[in-house]
Amino acid sequence: MFSFFQDRATLIAEIGGNHEGDLSKAKDLMFKAHDAGADIIKFQSYSGEGLVNKKLRPDRYEHFKKFMLTDDDWLDLASTAKANGILFASSIWEQKYFDLLDDYTCIYKVGSGDLSNHELMKLFLDAKKPLVLSTAMSSLDQIERTYNFILDYDKNAVKDSRLAILQCTAMYDDPNTKHVNLLAMHKLKHTFDCLIGFSNHAVGINAVVASIALGASVVEFHFTDTKNAEFRDHKLSFDASDLANIISFNNEFQSTLGQPLKTIDPSEKNNVTEFRRGVFFRKPISAGTLVDIDDLILLRPEVGISAWDLDQIIGKQTNRDILPLEALNMDYFS
Repeated sequence: MFSFFQDRATLIAEIGGNHEGDLSKAKDLMFKAHDAGADIIKFQSYSGEGLVNKKLRPDRYEHFKKFMLTDDDWLDLASTAKANGILFASSIWEQKYFDLLDDYTCIYKVGSGDLSNHELMKLFLDAKKPLVLSTAMSSLDQIERTYNFILDYDKNAVKDSRLAILQCTAMYDDPNTKHVNLLAMHKLKHTFDCLIGFSNHAVGINAVVASIALGASVVEFHFTDTKNAEFRDHKLSFDASDLANIISFNNEFQSTLGQPLKTIDPSEKNNVTEFRRGVFFRKPISAGTLVDIDDLILLRPEVGISAWDLDQIIGKQTNRDILPLEALNMDYFS
């Protein structure tokens, strides 16, 4: 059973509809995303009939129908993933695909449009697999309503770390980072006792990198090998080069956090003496001289008397002759 990673963000590459209904393209993108280092490769499983009211939205119905894969295609794709050690997942948008793909699916994703589709969520919760919720077009109250439904239906979903809620903005028409609103992750974290993450729809990797820095446990992004293709999702998708940069940051980020303490790190100890300053006389000083600030200079290295202790010798009397730039000792003063 797959579990979300604890030491870094789990990275989900969303192929979505970027295969445009072509099984060979779907496989190609799956392998490219896996080879580039994505943890989970995710698709969207639907039929036009099971998703859109063709009488009310015939254009949307035709769009989704065009991007469909057949049942045999899905089984071929999922079994290929399994045979090659690829973690396969899909946003299941109707029960027939749950029945078809449950044996192959490592997590279930509820897209923002299905946040109110609790009947579908029951299937996912019964499977006892990790569940990811995207929250575009949702108010906090609406998210809370679904969160409470999940807890009522499966009280262990949170306790077992099987639930992740992702900040998301449905910004397909204007994929500008000004709409991302990553600080909403903090509100989600303070409101819900579960994993929090980010689903990206902005152009470029900056929002994803920032989300990891802000503590995202799960990060989802669209993946392609052709950003200039006509279908809109390609334009806001990452390619293998983008993914390599994200993975590099994700792998190193946790190690940069350290501990919520401020101490001298072992790697710094050898540098303290050379970087900090000591107290020295500018000129020869005779025994019995009252020390004046103008007689002194603060220089590296920090040997003898530290600059921290400068005030302890101002106004004191020297009890021996001292050479310029000689390392000092508190015993030289009275």
